Amino acid sequence: MSRVHIVIFDRTPQWTIMKEDIYTSLLHWLTQIGHVVTIEARSFEPDALNIIIGLQYLTPQEIEDIAASPYQFGVFDVEYIAAGMVNFKPETSWLFADQARKFRDRCRFFLSYFEESTREMARLGVFSRRIMPGYVKTFEPESLISEDDRTIDLYFFGNVDAHRAAILERIEKTVPVLVQTPSQATPLFLRNARAARSKIVLSLGRALPFTHIGPMRLVEMAHLRTFVLSETPAVAQPDLDGLCAYWSAAEDPGEVARAWLFEPERRCAQAAAAFERIKAFDPLLPLSEALEARQ
Repeated sequence: MSRVHIVIFDRTPQWTIMKEDIYTSLLHWLTQIGHVVTIEARSFEPDALNIIIGLQYLTPQEIEDIAASPYQFGVFDVEYIAAGMVNFKPETSWLFADQARKFRDRCRFFLSYFEESTREMARLGVFSRRIMPGYVKTFEPESLISEDDRTIDLYFFGNVDAHRAAILERIEKTVPVLVQTPSQATPLFLRNARAARSKIVLSLGRALPFTHIGPMRLVEMAHLRTFVLSETPAVAQPDLDGLCAYWSAAEDPGEVARAWLFEPERRCAQAAAAFERIKAFDPLLPLSEALEARQ
């Protein structure tokens, strides 16, 4: 067995807690393919292959130090990389310029949920693979919540930027929404307990130029058999088909949500089908290919 060490970089500890499912799932898959896995924030292991999560939170000095270190490392990134930026933020463009070239040259692999991100890193010479999150045994509850015990109508967890705030405001004119932001740090098992008690969990994208919906929320909720209602991504994402229901740009999201609240059997069937779909995803193959890559 080989040693693999996950190194987390994030904005704040509260944000790290909100992304716990991302780190937990990666640890689970690495263990499944036979590795001994440890995990720590901002701390590398000299005798392990280190997987960095949180590329955009690395400082220029940290990038330089990592590139000059003896550590073996790759990157698993869950943000959207396009046009030489992370999340279209110009302040991140240095990560894809000459300033970070030594870091990229030493980076053994790059993994991402998004095809655009892997294309960008492959263009810069880094071995890159897309990974679609799939089944994680520890995410599946031992028992399922009945419709009668789903006492929360609508639930949204995540960062609330201006785009999401406007959508939530529209929905709340029709149906109340329980909103949880990173400032309300809640461990994964408590957040999922709340999601399991929800009739509908909302999935929201971000304003243009973002065009995508992140897959992890949908995959996570499928484990709980919780129905997800999402705004439609601006560009088709076939992998998400069957994992949620959408409202179109021409529809009022509050009215769509209210209509779904009166359809418990349809919600239950959609959630059950989503669970079966995620079991068909294979995150292990791209992960194995990345870890076996040699420079």
